[in-house]
Amino acid sequence: MAALTADKIRDSRNVQNKTESTFSIATASTLYVGSLANFNTAGRVVAATAAASRRFAGVVEEIVNESANAISAATGNTAGTIKARIAWGHEVLVDVKTAARTFSNLGKNVFISTDNDVTDTTGAGTAAVRVKVGALTEMVDRTNKDEAWIALRVFGDTDAA
Repeated sequence: MAALTADKIRDSRNVQNKTESTFSIATASTLYVGSLANFNTAGRVVAATAAASRRFAGVVEEIVNESANAISAATGNTAGTIKARIAWGHEVLVDVKTAARTFSNLGKNVFISTDNDVTDTTGAGTAAVRVKVGALTEMVDRTNKDEAWIALRVFGDTDAA
C-alpha cells in the first residue's frame, strides 16, 4: 500500500449521516478521486499525509475544474478554481497499514498514513503529526486484516495503539 497515483473508487456504507462539501484544492497539490484528504492551514484540501497542523477533511468524491466539469486527478491552482467534493460522516473501505491490523483496534481511532491508508498511533509517528481519521468499525478480511471500514470523522473513545 502506498500513496495514490490514480483514482480509486472506494466502497461506502451507512451513508445516512454522510455530509459533503466542496473545497478548493491547494496550489500545486494533486488529488485523485478516492484520495483521503486533509485541510491545510489555509483551509484548502491536500492529499492526506501525517503532517503537523493538518486536519482530516474526508474522502474525495469528485473533482471539478473552473468550468464546473467533473474531471479525474487534478492539481490545485493559485486562483482556487480547481475544487474537490469531499465527503465524511459515513463509513468507507480503506487500506490498513500492518501496524494497525489487530482486532483490538476495533472501535478505536485510526490515523493518516498516506492518502490511501490508515494506521495506529505507532505507525503515525509523534503526537504532533498524527492526523485522526475516524473509528475503525470492521475488518474485512479476518486473516490479512489489510482493509477495514472506517467511520470518517466519527471518533471512538480511544486511539488505536
